[in-house]
Amino acid sequence: MLHHLIKDLIILLLVSLPINIVFHKIKLPSVMGYLIAGVLIGPYGLQLISDIPSVKELAEIGVVLLLFVIGLEFSLGRLLKNLASVIGVGGLQIGLTTITIWFVFKTMGFQQSQSIALGLIIALSSTAIVLKMITDYAEIDTLHGKLCIGTLLFQDLCVVPIMLLLPLLGQSEAHTSVDFLLEVGKSLMAVVTIYFLSRLVVPKGLAWVASVGNKEHLTLSVVFIILVTGWASQEMGLTIAMGALIAGMIISESEYSHQIILDILPLRDYFSSIFFISVGMLLDINVFTNSVWTCLTLTVLVILIKGSLAGLACLLVRVPLRVSFVVGVRLAQVGEFSLILAAMALEQELFNSHQYQLLLIVSILSMLVTPLLIQASTGLSVKLFSKWKSKEVDSIEKEDPKLVGHVVIVGYGVGGRTLAQVLLETKVPFLVLDLDGERVKRALTEGITTLYGDCVQEQTLIRAGLKDARMIVLKISDYAITEKVVRLSRKINPQIKIMVRTRRTNQVEELKTAGADQVIPEEFETSIEIFSRVLRDYHIPNNIIEQQVELIRLEGYSMFRGLSLNTESLKKFSTYLTATLTESYLVLEDSWSREKMLGDINISARTGAVVIALVRTNRPHPNPDPEFTVLAGDIFILLGNHVQLDQSLKILRYGYKDQEKNLLK
Repeated sequence: MLHHLIKDLIILLLVSLPINIVFHKIKLPSVMGYLIAGVLIGPYGLQLISDIPSVKELAEIGVVLLLFVIGLEFSLGRLLKNLASVIGVGGLQIGLTTITIWFVFKTMGFQQSQSIALGLIIALSSTAIVLKMITDYAEIDTLHGKLCIGTLLFQDLCVVPIMLLLPLLGQSEAHTSVDFLLEVGKSLMAVVTIYFLSRLVVPKGLAWVASVGNKEHLTLSVVFIILVTGWASQEMGLTIAMGALIAGMIISESEYSHQIILDILPLRDYFSSIFFISVGMLLDINVFTNSVWTCLTLTVLVILIKGSLAGLACLLVRVPLRVSFVVGVRLAQVGEFSLILAAMALEQELFNSHQYQLLLIVSILSMLVTPLLIQASTGLSVKLFSKWKSKEVDSIEKEDPKLVGHVVIVGYGVGGRTLAQVLLETKVPFLVLDLDGERVKRALTEGITTLYGDCVQEQTLIRAGLKDARMIVLKISDYAITEKVVRLSRKINPQIKIMVRTRRTNQVEELKTAGADQVIPEEFETSIEIFSRVLRDYHIPNNIIEQQVELIRLEGYSMFRGLSLNTESLKKFSTYLTATLTESYLVLEDSWSREKMLGDINISARTGAVVIALVRTNRPHPNPDPEFTVLAGDIFILLGNHVQLDQSLKILRYGYKDQEKNLLK
């Protein structure tokens, strides 16, 4: 038995590892790779796995650890802080999707309990896939990014009550609504009891273990808490997985939660990968081949329903139409938690095997097409809605601002806010344009002239005074939107200066072709900053560094693209590196040179460097006399090459006798 299990685990790793590496290379979530690996090695694929029940048991461990880590990362304080936004879009999305799916399948002849279960399961989206795509495209700080994250957070919270409801839905429909409510009440009471009893005991227990034991003792204590909480929850009519989630929520409030996450993550990742592989193993290829059109139709139907209702939820809380469309596309798939809940529903006999297979296939297909849909969504939204006249373009100000020769800042994120503060201090007129209501409110409270509107709409840019503006600065992360705004801006005002930021250098020329005057790629500006700091550490004068930075920018960042600067530039740079340089040294109380005359120190004779000035109390003394006595607080201004300056600094600090040994320090 053990021999077969080890062999199966080896096969799991041999197949899943290369697939996972490939998915990482093409920047797709590993969950998709695990699902495909499961399909390949499962009983309906190549039949490489023989002991499926044992693998499913290991997968259950993965679910337990997965829910435990989710509980650890759960923050009640963060939830309460963003309660309005989370419940707003998230609650509407879950509610509308559940009701619509219930109605559709109830009309198709499904039982009441089945329809409700399907609605709840399909309503969840893929946190792993969506968050990865949002992160990869740097959309976390955008309006649609925030809305997606808030909705996903609410969905994760809904996993708990859904897990409570599924066993109840699986019971006989002869039960009355009163019996149903009693069961729900009993389950909730069990959760509350376990949670609060553990809150009273666990923090003190972990503190005691940490004080008298070591890291291994703390890990064993955590495993003990998971097992006890899981056992107690099962005894009270819940599941072990639910107990693990509660255990994570309990420990999340302790000061040891971060260390516990680090200890548990490797186990979580391994066992959860087994879970997703096992899900793929359960997918019957024959069901798909025999019902191709049914599977594809259901997948398209689910994507359309979920996407439309998520977008509608955004519209109901007054999110602009284009952004609502983008959010809807990003949340249109069925999530990984849906797979966990579907497996639970199968155990509760809510679905038969064929129905479960169809749900599994639809979930996997929707996940597979999600990256493609997300990639196309922003550009498509610009084409569809850039000319759409909507009320959300209206200014928050009662009167439109009347500015001439001003700067229009599009996007009031970190970069936009920093620029606004500089312009405010230097009395340069400017206006901020943003689609995020919270950002707009913050800007208005800071006394900044601000418009609320969608920058891809021509009317919005006109209202921002672009015809009379001197410059527009785009501080937005989405390339498709940036390119559209550049073209619109050039159309509205051919003389305006357009400055944009972009994430990659391969977009520089495209944006310049579109009409941008200056394009700043973020990743290479970071490289330039590192390059500059390295040179400063080697005593290269600032004017020389600035020349090199300007040279790199003029060369179109070719140095950082792996191309070479021209030969003349390299010769100049080599000359700069070996040229005579300047350096300064502050005399401290314990410096060897303190209270000594310059003639006794004799820097020039010892190193070849020249003391060109000595600064005392902010007053420079050029070419000081040899009788000049050095005091603490004086600043030496030295002239020489790298070696001469390094030797001089060590002499001033340590003296002649210790110079040689300190040169090695």
